[in-house]
Amino acid sequence: MTYKQIQLQNRGYLPEGIEPNYEHTFFDEKVILLKSKIATERTLGARLLKNNKSEITVEHLINALKKEKKLYTKIEICNTLIVLDKMAILPLIMCLGQIGNNQHKTVPEKEFLKDSYPLPRDIASRTLIRIGKKAIPELIKKVKTTDKAVLSELIDTIGHINFNFKTENIYQPLMSCFHRNKTDDLIKWKIIRAFSGLPESIAFLTELNAEIRNKRLQKEIERSIRLIKKNNSQIVFS
Repeated sequence: MTYKQIQLQNRGYLPEGIEPNYEHTFFDEKVILLKSKIATERTLGARLLKNNKSEITVEHLINALKKEKKLYTKIEICNTLIVLDKMAILPLIMCLGQIGNNQHKTVPEKEFLKDSYPLPRDIASRTLIRIGKKAIPELIKKVKTTDKAVLSELIDTIGHINFNFKTENIYQPLMSCFHRNKTDDLIKWKIIRAFSGLPESIAFLTELNAEIRNKRLQKEIERSIRLIKKNNSQIVFS
C-alpha cells in the first residue's frame, strides 16, 4: 500500500463496490461499524445504513456527524442522510450552526465576486441543500428563531436552494426576518445575499441601498441587484 493510500484510509476513504460483501449485515452491526474507532469502518457503517430508512437511523447518523473528524467519513454520513431524504430534514435543521467552527461570525471584508451562490460553510446546511426544495417548508418555519447561530445558517440554506431551484413563498418570511434583526449586520448581510435569487426584492434592495451607510452591506446589495437583473432579463425593472 502506498503512502497516499494509507493517508486516504486514515481520513476514512473507502472505495465503492465492497457493499455486496455486507448485504446480510444486521442493523445493529452497521451501527457498531458506525461507532468504530477505525475511520474506514465508520465509513462502511454509514454507507450500509442507506438501506435502513428509519428515524432511528437518522438519529445514529446525526450523532455520528456531530463527533466525526475524518473527511471521507463525514462525506459518507452526509450522503446517507441525503438518501434518507425527508426524515433527515428536521434533525439536520436542528444541527445548523452546531457542528464545527467554520461558520461566519461576522460579515467578511472580502467580497464574493462569482455569479454563483456561495456554498455555505456549515456541513448540515450543505447536506440540506443537497436534499433540495423539499427542505424549504421546514426551513421557513424556523426563521423566527432567536438563536442567531442557527438563523444565520438557515438563511444561507434557504438562499442557496432558492437561487438554484426557485422556490415559492420565501420572500415575506425573509423580509420579516430582516426587520426583526435590523441591528444584526451578519443576519442582514445573509438576507441581502439570499435576496439575489428573489426578483421581488429589487425595490426593497434599491431603497435600502439609498439609506444604508455600511459600505460592505452596500456592496452586497449592489451584487444582489446585479444578479437579479442578470438572471431575470425578461423582466423590466424600473
